[in-house]
Amino acid sequence: MKKIFLILSSLLLLSFSMNNLTVKADTLNIQLHEGIYNIKALNLMENTKYNIQNTSAGTIFMMRIDGDQQVMESHRLLENSTKYNIGPFKYVDKIVILGPGTVTITE
Repeated sequence: MKKIFLILSSLLLLSFSMNNLTVKADTLNIQLHEGIYNIKALNLMENTKYNIQNTSAGTIFMMRIDGDQQVMESHRLLENSTKYNIGPFKYVDKIVILGPGTVTITE
């Protein structure tokens, strides 16, 4: 009897505490200029695909390089381009942005 009371009490306590949990999901919106960026430094998650878009007036070339310095993918982003899927990444990968302007990475 004491076991059942203890289990029911703990379940009741857990059910009250679960109602107060709120999850805040911040949308990812990273803007990058010309340069070399580490995936880990950008706080991007491993094994997740992202979208990249040129939001400026110039043409930008983007490369993803793995830990062995091999080009895994590349995109030529025309001015105000549509979104392209990139990834999935590993933490040792790097993104190289060449050209004037800004690219935006979103989920």
